[in-house]
Amino acid sequence: MNPMTGRIFNIQRFSIHDGPGVRTTVFMKGCNLKCRWCHNPESQERENQIMFYEHKCKDCGACRQLCSRMFTGECINCGRCAEICPYEARELCGRDITADELMSEIKKDMIFYQTSGGGVTFSGGEPLLQSKFLFEMLKKCREEGIHTAIETAANVSAEIFERAAELVDFVICDVKCIDEELHRQGTEVSNRQILANVSALIKSGREHLLRMPLIPGFNETQVDAVAEFAGESRLELMPYHAIGTGKYSALQREYDENEFFVPQKEFMEQITQKYDNVFYDK
Repeated sequence: MNPMTGRIFNIQRFSIHDGPGVRTTVFMKGCNLKCRWCHNPESQERENQIMFYEHKCKDCGACRQLCSRMFTGECINCGRCAEICPYEARELCGRDITADELMSEIKKDMIFYQTSGGGVTFSGGEPLLQSKFLFEMLKKCREEGIHTAIETAANVSAEIFERAAELVDFVICDVKCIDEELHRQGTEVSNRQILANVSALIKSGREHLLRMPLIPGFNETQVDAVAEFAGESRLELMPYHAIGTGKYSALQREYDENEFFVPQKEFMEQITQKYDNVFYDK
């Protein structure tokens, strides 16, 4: 029997922003939203990708001698060029990992979970797109007594979302805006299923946190509507930043750095002071 495998693109240790305590965050590859401001564009495609950082390249020719496919449009993203690049100009984004292999990585940080009340968070991309693998990992973590969290945009069927909520200890959900047409403009998909899933989560009483990425130039006028939708749930505003914009050129994708704006501290505080349940990480 073949072992169950998932596709990830990063494991981040000692995370303190993805749930309670010190956490290990597993970033799973693939997303069914195409957010125009996404700071992890390498998470969107399900397939493995080669990221090329041109400013690091010294044109030494090592990759060209190894493989000509990348220069003829026939690259299969095997990652061999990234392995031999002496300047780390090429990076393979994405790798398959078995559930047992991933558990071994997660358990390396057990001492930090136990002393801080932390655990593991499955993020992305969208972890619920690999639901079978995710559910298997959540069950394994529960058997080991490891606290679990998922960070999701909730754009999946009610059945998958509900099952995940049953297996996980803590759910972090993005709510980008309430207006459906605006959501389509920013992400290329409707938010009807998202809002239905989040509404069910709120009513369920399961432990959760709602997050709203605050993107001036896109959804700054939607804060009141999202706060009202959240009700008594905690709502964390995540101010837009441009840290990940360099990844777009590494993926040979265009990014308009002038489309959105980084919100000022005064603007963030002015918004959060209006509500008892809305906050942001200062």
